[in-house]
Amino acid sequence: MRAPVLTIRRSLLVLAILILMPIWLPSGLRIFGFYVDEPGWYVAKIAVENGKPASACRRIIMTPWNFLSPSTADQRALCIFDYARLTQDPSACELLMPSEYGWDCLGAVKGELWNGIGCGSAREKINCWTYGVSSPNLGINDCNVYDKKILRDWCHEERSASLPNVYECNEISKDPLGLQEICERRYAFKLKDPSLCTKMSNEEKRKLCEIEITAWQQYSDSWSFAK
Repeated sequence: MRAPVLTIRRSLLVLAILILMPIWLPSGLRIFGFYVDEPGWYVAKIAVENGKPASACRRIIMTPWNFLSPSTADQRALCIFDYARLTQDPSACELLMPSEYGWDCLGAVKGELWNGIGCGSAREKINCWTYGVSSPNLGINDCNVYDKKILRDWCHEERSASLPNVYECNEISKDPLGLQEICERRYAFKLKDPSLCTKMSNEEKRKLCEIEITAWQQYSDSWSFAK
């Protein structure tokens, strides 16, 4: 009779452990600094607010019984993505490379860093909405055909970015801020030389430039390289 009683007790003990596991396991992991069943966006926010590095995202753990939520890997990736966007720190994106999420991360940081800077152009028109200027596109053969400085700056940028053996970033004014750095970035991309990014004065923009070009050199098969 003793053996069946022991078997029943053991079965009840195992059952109790399984029932209580969703309570004690997360609590134990949290004691050791893990983020248990926390969404990636939330951990990114907490990490930024507390001055923690992006590697804090790797302490996210999703428990097996929380099967309706994204996986641990997905939550960690989302956390790193949001951390990079919130801090505008492109180096965080390196933790996701060379996945598609890593390239998207660099694109998100790029959007934050360059938002509202520079001009856009189409075949027939140049639009510098941030500066309240638009103009017919007269080409880039002669920048002096443009009557406004911002348009001449755009012209020098386009020449530096697209024409062989041409560098005219030094012709671009430093006011508005950032125009010259756009030119330096695109010139470095043209030559695919990350060392040329050092001419950019903004640390995060310089870092982004270096990371993008270096990553393309390493993983060119997984990314369509663009200006």
